[in-house]
Amino acid sequence: MRLCAIDVGTNTVMSVVADVTDGRLVVIEEEERFARLGQGVDASGRLAPEAMDRVVDRLAGALATAERLGAEHVVVGATSASRDASNVDVLQGRVRRELGLVYRVLSGEEEAEATFRGALALLPDLHAALVVDIGGGSTEVALGTRSGGLAERQSVDVGSVRLTERHFAVRPPSPEAIAAALADASGALSGVGFERGAMPLVATGSVGRLMARLAGEDDAVSAEAVRQWRDRLLARTPAEALALSPDVLAGREDVAAAALLLLGAALTRFGASSYVPTLGGVRHGLALAAGAP
Repeated sequence: MRLCAIDVGTNTVMSVVADVTDGRLVVIEEEERFARLGQGVDASGRLAPEAMDRVVDRLAGALATAERLGAEHVVVGATSASRDASNVDVLQGRVRRELGLVYRVLSGEEEAEATFRGALALLPDLHAALVVDIGGGSTEVALGTRSGGLAERQSVDVGSVRLTERHFAVRPPSPEAIAAALADASGALSGVGFERGAMPLVATGSVGRLMARLAGEDDAVSAEAVRQWRDRLLARTPAEALALSPDVLAGREDVAAAALLLLGAALTRFGASSYVPTLGGVRHGLALAAGAP
């Protein structure tokens, strides 16, 4: 079955059109659109009207791609910003009326499970992993094996947009602001109630790939490389950070420093000296679930 799965996150709307057969996923096309749905949600608890406008527009673009490629079914999964917003029903109604789509808000546990399945789907040689997905509003951690499935999962309310809005209003941030952000990230991750053991740590989606591209690595990225790039970005304004690597940081130049701070905190929390990057994530997991018999 050809499916389109769309992940509406705090910062981006990411979609994949894929053929799903007997639990296997073949990607046809993927797209990423910036929407910043989580604009101000951490402080206000509400979705801004202009943020909802952006998401409806980005979903319309993803739907057009799905129709062009002959997708038989389209599923939408929304994550942290939508979970936290008291007025998400307004956006759900608009998406239903204007696009004919069901805007499903995933629980943190459902998001972690989709992340785990999606990560392993694009790493066929990996049989077990601790998977970390750093989003704009939350971070999902999941552990398991390909044969046995998901064993542990947890969602924590700390992400790149949330950290940026809380701590990095002034750029470059002061040493005190950086210390507060690191304490925030480390404190949230310390609440994860399971350990990595000997499993590799996999960082999914945009943050994992962003850091891999900055480091020029495809298979494994060291914690030291994460630390070096984190410090470079923290020492610069968003415009100065963008100038370092425009192709990689465009659209994320204001939140990339917080994303790498979180990634480094995750590596420290789980005692990993490196991580494996993958593009697999929530949307791939949603596609696999939708294509299951």
